[in-house]
Amino acid sequence: MPKVTWPHQEAKRLRAVALNSDKPIIFETGYGPSGLPHIGTFAEVARTTFVIKALQHAFPDVKTRLIAFSDDMDGLRSLPENVPNNNNLHQFLGMPLSSIPDPFGETPSFADYMNGQLQRFLDSYGFEYEFHSSTQSYRSGIFDDGLKRVMDNYTQIRKLFISTISKDKREAWSPFFPICESCGKIYSTRVIEVEPSNYTLTYHCDQAGKGFEPCGYKGTTTITGGKVKVGWKIDWALRWYIFGVNYEMYGKDLISSASLASKICSILGGKPPVLYKYELFLDEKGAKISKKIGNGISMAQWIKYSPLGGLLNFLLANPNKARQMGLPILPKIADEYIDVLHKESTENANSSLWFLNSVQQNMPRLEKNELSFNLLSNVAQNLGLHDPALLYQYAQKYDSSIVQNASFFRQICENVIAYIQDYEEKREKDALIIDFSYLPYLSEFIEIIEQADNFEHLQGEEIQALVFIIPKKYDLNQAAWFKFLYSVLLGQERGPRLGPFLGILGREAVLSMLKKAFEESSNRV
Repeated sequence: MPKVTWPHQEAKRLRAVALNSDKPIIFETGYGPSGLPHIGTFAEVARTTFVIKALQHAFPDVKTRLIAFSDDMDGLRSLPENVPNNNNLHQFLGMPLSSIPDPFGETPSFADYMNGQLQRFLDSYGFEYEFHSSTQSYRSGIFDDGLKRVMDNYTQIRKLFISTISKDKREAWSPFFPICESCGKIYSTRVIEVEPSNYTLTYHCDQAGKGFEPCGYKGTTTITGGKVKVGWKIDWALRWYIFGVNYEMYGKDLISSASLASKICSILGGKPPVLYKYELFLDEKGAKISKKIGNGISMAQWIKYSPLGGLLNFLLANPNKARQMGLPILPKIADEYIDVLHKESTENANSSLWFLNSVQQNMPRLEKNELSFNLLSNVAQNLGLHDPALLYQYAQKYDSSIVQNASFFRQICENVIAYIQDYEEKREKDALIIDFSYLPYLSEFIEIIEQADNFEHLQGEEIQALVFIIPKKYDLNQAAWFKFLYSVLLGQERGPRLGPFLGILGREAVLSMLKKAFEESSNRV
């Protein structure tokens, strides 16, 4: 298995901070709760935790804090596609997320619901973090000192920022977004005057947005106590300054924003954190995942369809390479995790299992066997199984050693059944092109299975050898022979290793499948 080195490399970048400070090293992750949290949000927490574990390994006495920050005072710019009755939210466009009713009807606000979903998912993995709400930080006065510093350095920050935007937007630009005291919107207001001496500003609610109109109100308000918010790039710098953040990750689409926020943090009198840029996640079609659209794999789906460690293992790969993820490749991701549990040790700090175990204590150590998510999925689909307990019985029949990790494999069986019921049985599959020139050999393969001695007691590799008899005897292309078998038996061009798969099914089920495949194929040619 490849070594996991990038968290250790990041820990080395924090060496000076670790050696020269008796205060905790502050790590931060941030997200906007404008829709259901997705894998990108979780990934920042997981990957940052890996760096923390590597740092603690290098410097056992170091103290750390991880802040998970929700920008829930941000305004709703568009309707999220992955919430029910999203048209009902149209009247709240332009308002802070924490001021909008929960569309699910379970919590006081839209932001509360989304924040709760994220925290439940993080808690299910046992992450150690402090949750911070933007709304609470502004309203409680935590950000007041930083906001005053923004006002004190208004001219310098404005000059720096407007150099990054188009000329037509420069005149109206201000770092502050007042919340209209009349209509409650945040994106409809425009600052028309600032008074640095008493930290107030005057605004006009006259800015139309996509899907919402201003109310025309004019007012004067203080910049403290949650009456205004700063734009998110300045907000990012504000957090670094107020919390003393030492380290943060960000996606490659925020390169220029990170650079600008670092400069603003310095203007405020803070020291910008050590930053790490990562590549973005893509869905199975290569599109960037989005919390508003809900593509990729949702966090609820990860919990339902995959063992918890599968997602952590997926995120251990080099963050500087774009990762494709989606329901079609979830079995592959789950099997990569199972493979780690088979092969790796918790003693080697460069191993995936060491990192997984550092986050989730007592990771299972699996005995060597050929059971996999993909194999069990194919078994369940081809036998029409909808009961996880029955699928577990088949798995145990093939390899009785799994009883040593019974709870793990029972959970895998539950994941598999949920996955095929919710996804595999509903998705449209591409039509297969089958090479029926191999059909005459299928009847002879049936005879081989019928005549095999003690088939029920054969190991997977022994059954695999039976599959090879035909291509070796007739000098056939082995890859084409297997592709033919997968096509007529499983309805796909590839699948699990046939030996273990057929072994789990047993002779009776195997012969039934083969004879059915022969009859249906003969009728097609």
